[in-house]
Amino acid sequence: MFGDSVTEGSTSKSSSEWRNSINYRDSGTGDDPFSSSSRRSCPTWESYTVFRKYDEEMLFLDRISAQKLSETESLRAIEACPRSISERIVHKLTTKNRKSSHQFGRGNPYQELETAYVAQICLTWEALNWNYKNYQRLKATYSREEDDPGCPGQIAQQFQQFQVLLQRFIENEPYEHGRRPEIYARIRNAAPKLLQVPEFRVSSSEDNDKKAGFIHVSVSSNKFARVMEDAIRTFMNFLKEDKEKPCDIFKAFFKRNSRQTVDPTYLHLMRKSNKRKKLRIKDLRRAGKCFRKRKLKEEEEMEILMSLIDLKVVSRVLRMTEISEEQLHWCEEKMNKIRVWEGKLQRDSSPLFFPTH
Repeated sequence: MFGDSVTEGSTSKSSSEWRNSINYRDSGTGDDPFSSSSRRSCPTWESYTVFRKYDEEMLFLDRISAQKLSETESLRAIEACPRSISERIVHKLTTKNRKSSHQFGRGNPYQELETAYVAQICLTWEALNWNYKNYQRLKATYSREEDDPGCPGQIAQQFQQFQVLLQRFIENEPYEHGRRPEIYARIRNAAPKLLQVPEFRVSSSEDNDKKAGFIHVSVSSNKFARVMEDAIRTFMNFLKEDKEKPCDIFKAFFKRNSRQTVDPTYLHLMRKSNKRKKLRIKDLRRAGKCFRKRKLKEEEEMEILMSLIDLKVVSRVLRMTEISEEQLHWCEEKMNKIRVWEGKLQRDSSPLFFPTH
């Protein structure tokens, strides 16, 4: 998927080379800002493995994004205004070679940049969803309010920061140049915590906090629930703002007859199924056949929102410039986790990691 670049003289690496160059947390280096060595303190192995997978995949995709962003911008600069006759000749030759390379399945840097961006969206949603469900399961174990230990203030603050960075991105995006994947890659290079989900843990190493001179403060479970729900709503707004531009729709229309790596009929059916399922879930908010919205419990409203995010993420995958068979099967499996049966929503919230390679 993440193949060689079309830019002449590129030092682009294959996905296997990128993956081999990553310092995993068990390597003992501890120098990587994305290292998840701190996850060792997690009391549940399941949560530890989920976030290990999440951190490693995000780091892998960060490195690809940085490389492909540079190649995309360099290629655009050459295409926009070649500076000399010799450069124009080189541009003509590389354009011809690029067209022939596409026929053999090699992608251009923007397509690979977009794939990395979409993959990070999918991974982030799995981590955010896991946190919320894990927290709900823990909260349900406390029968009395006085038994509730609350949430460490440091973790609540990390989730607030996640939400604030997303909101800031949404507000600033209209003033940035380029398409969404380019803007995202550029800003994440400068602010690595953008879209980086913190891990909810029962304890936040209180002893370590004291050694570092921090005062250990707890936040009530209800307040922390609102913090997490705000983060989820902001993530939905982030997805909504990732709109397809008219020029992209125009290009997609003419690309319909071009060579595709997947069955176009199957892809079309998946898109139709996604839209149909969205409508069925939105109908759950209505009172019978009326257009008036019915009052839902807070838990029901959140479950509907999270199901719509599932489908929104899938729809973004389905409109990628290039999509593989494996990614298409992931979309189908993800949608099968959501169903409406006898007017009730059934959703499987277990993690399903996006195939990144």
